[in-house]
Amino acid sequence: MLSSNNDPFTSKLKFILENTTWSYETTVTFNHNLTISLSISDEHVLHWRPNGYGDQPLYNSVILNQDNRIGSRLIGFRTVQLIQHEYGAGINGTSFYFSINFKSIFIKGSNWIPSDSFQERVSDEKLERLLRSAQLSNMNMLRIWDGGIYERNSFYEIADRLGIMLWHVLCLLVVCNYPVDELFLTNVHDEVIYQVKRVQHHPSIVLWFGNNENEAAVAQN
Repeated sequence: MLSSNNDPFTSKLKFILENTTWSYETTVTFNHNLTISLSISDEHVLHWRPNGYGDQPLYNSVILNQDNRIGSRLIGFRTVQLIQHEYGAGINGTSFYFSINFKSIFIKGSNWIPSDSFQERVSDEKLERLLRSAQLSNMNMLRIWDGGIYERNSFYEIADRLGIMLWHVLCLLVVCNYPVDELFLTNVHDEVIYQVKRVQHHPSIVLWFGNNENEAAVAQN
């Protein structure tokens, strides 16, 4: 999604996926917000896979406006499915497992809480050491605890490189009853939109989760 605060104008955009043969050019009319959807076939890229199931190829996606580079992001390509199917008569409940690139994955992981109560003391080197220790322990998923924080960009970049999938809980609804007035709901809405847009391009994020034990809080009053 692209945006401009100027009056409507026409521009030529070019998208390049570096180290591949894929590129795309188009002429568009900017009128504040503009969404462009692009398709890249499998023949141009390799799939990103979780730790223990293959490699984690990443590609630099570049956008140019009138041949001037205006932005880039490091992205990966994978298909994520959460499989929940009925087992049949007499069995209460459904299956619950992930399929990545149409291959069933056995999840091994842990819970990620902030690595320090004072974030100013957390360096990228510390994040690298902790996430690499998870990788070397044969973990392939971490749950981002909702009582913590949305991590800095480098955290997600490291997880991408190491093949650590992220079960990302939204850090705002935790084991409690919450107000439903317009002011609070607007704040929740804006937070979710901002954070998801910020990190949605990371292949390591395989699930967004909306709450933690809130149903239990409601049931128990």
